Amino acid sequence: MTGYERKESIVKILQDEGRVLVGELSKHYHVTKVTIRKDLESLENRGVLKRTHGGAVRAENAGYLRMISDTIHENADSKDVIAEMAVKLIRPSSTVFIDSGSTTAALARKIKHMHLTVSTNSFLVLQELAHSDSIELLVTGGALRRPSMALMGESARFFLSQLHSDILFMGATSYDREHGISCTNLIEAETKRSMMKTAMKVCFLADSSKAGKVSMARICGWEDIDVFITNSVDREEITALKNYGVEVLVEDHQGGQL
Repeated sequence: MTGYERKESIVKILQDEGRVLVGELSKHYHVTKVTIRKDLESLENRGVLKRTHGGAVRAENAGYLRMISDTIHENADSKDVIAEMAVKLIRPSSTVFIDSGSTTAALARKIKHMHLTVSTNSFLVLQELAHSDSIELLVTGGALRRPSMALMGESARFFLSQLHSDILFMGATSYDREHGISCTNLIEAETKRSMMKTAMKVCFLADSSKAGKVSMARICGWEDIDVFITNSVDREEITALKNYGVEVLVEDHQGGQL
């Protein structure tokens, strides 16, 4: 069995069982534990798994994956409203980090003519801003996760450890009042937490279709968010989030900000 075949076999075991152990894999494939650890490191860099003490767990639930190419056109009007409100938080000549996601890509389309330094891990944001003469654009390294077209992992986290940003615009798959903010991949969630450490202000952008849902990988609690921008939220929810210290920006049905 080649190294490639062994790694693909490990992925299959992970899909079936959810976790693997180094010792068991070493015996199963008749290779050293060092070899298995290298295999797991390689698979972690691909975003397939998350290494743990003595083994690894599945990084995401493949059955729930959705490609950003499918979701980018969903709730487009709501995402546009959110992006319009987000632009108002950006000061000229500031340093901004824009996370991956369809709503953050909508924000990128609206800032092309502003004089800013923008860092991103998103290929969609990169496409939007690559030809802007007024944007100084920095892109993280890392492994490409195709469902979100986001760069993530150890290389991305190293880049982020060297970075400062005035404001982070973060996206996610799901949010819930009690369980906080989450996404579908453990490594991507870890990368987002590294983004948050760089920023003076953390702004979470999400349309209301993501409300009341919990995905596999927890990113953070509401106490870690400074501003939440959405298209629709009830007043009870606003009160609850304000108790966490979150400023909530939402557009009402008449077009005025609540």
